[in-house]
Amino acid sequence: MTRLTARKGYRHHFSWQFLHPKYWGIWLGVLGLVILAFIPFRLRDKFAYLVGKIAYKKAHKQRNKAEVNLRYCFPEWTEQKRNQTIEAMFITVAQTMLAVGEIAVRSPKYLQSRTEFSGLEHIQSVKSNSKNVILLVPHTWSIDVSGAVLTTMGMPMVSMYNPHRNPLVDWFWNLARERFGGKMHTRQNGIKPFLSDVKSGKLGYFLPDEDFGEKGSVFVDFFATQKATLPGLTKMARLTNAEVIPLFPIYNAEKGVYQIEILPPMYFSGEPVQAAREMNKVIEYFVPKNPEQYVWILKLLKTRQDGIDIYQK
Repeated sequence: MTRLTARKGYRHHFSWQFLHPKYWGIWLGVLGLVILAFIPFRLRDKFAYLVGKIAYKKAHKQRNKAEVNLRYCFPEWTEQKRNQTIEAMFITVAQTMLAVGEIAVRSPKYLQSRTEFSGLEHIQSVKSNSKNVILLVPHTWSIDVSGAVLTTMGMPMVSMYNPHRNPLVDWFWNLARERFGGKMHTRQNGIKPFLSDVKSGKLGYFLPDEDFGEKGSVFVDFFATQKATLPGLTKMARLTNAEVIPLFPIYNAEKGVYQIEILPPMYFSGEPVQAAREMNKVIEYFVPKNPEQYVWILKLLKTRQDGIDIYQK
C-alpha cells in the first residue's frame, strides 16, 4: 500500500483543500462505500467476488509479492495451490474492502451482529485482574473490523499505522477507525504515545509481521524460512503492565460474519529472541487455517541475511 511521507508530529485532520476538484473522485468513492454499507451483504459479496477475480488478474505486482511469500513460507505447496490461495485472497480483499463503509456508518448493534468471538473471555479475565492488554494481531484483511467491534463493546483500541499517501484517504480511514473511541498513532511519532494509551487501559493492537529492516530486528524462524522480526514485545508488556493476547480476525463469506479467534495470554521468558520467535509462532498457528485471509502482498521477507531482494523480478 502506498504511504504518505509523514513528519514527526503528523496527525490526520480535515483540510479545506480536500474540496479541491482533484479530490472529487475520492469523495465519490466514499459515497459509494457508504451506499454499499446498506446493501445486503450477500448481494455485496457476490459483486465483490467478481471484483476480486478481476483484481487477481490485473494486480501483477501484488500477485508477485504474494507468490514470493508463499513460495518461501510453504515450499512444499504446488504452484496450483499457491495460485488458488492468492486468488481467494483477492476475493477476500474485495469482500472486506467493499464493506468498510459499515465501520463508518452502521450502528454498534449492527456491527456486533456481524461478528462472532471465540475466546473473548481471555481479554475479559485479564482486564478483570487489573492488567492491561496488548493484542498480538497478525495482518489480516479484517483487522480494522475487530478493533471497531471491541471498541463498541467498551474495550477501546489503540494502534500504530503508516499514513496513506493521499491525505484525504488517510483522514477518512482513521475517522472511521476512531469513530467509537479508538485511537490511531502514526509510527513516525514513535512508540511512546501508543504505550501511554495502553497504560491508560486501551487495548493495544500490535501488528507483529511487518519487516522494519535489520536494525533493531533479529532473524528467527518464520514458517519454512527466516524473517527479520522485532524482539521488543516483552519490554512493551512490562512497561505497560500488560498481558499479550493473540487475536486473529477473518471474514467468513459463507456465513457472512467476521470470526475473531482469541488465544490465552502468551508466555515470555524476557529474552528478546524468544519473544520474536513466539510472535512468529502465533502467525504460524493462525495463518495455515485460513491462508487467504492473510495480507500476503506485504514485503514480509524484505530484509534478508544475504542481502538479496527476493521480490525483484
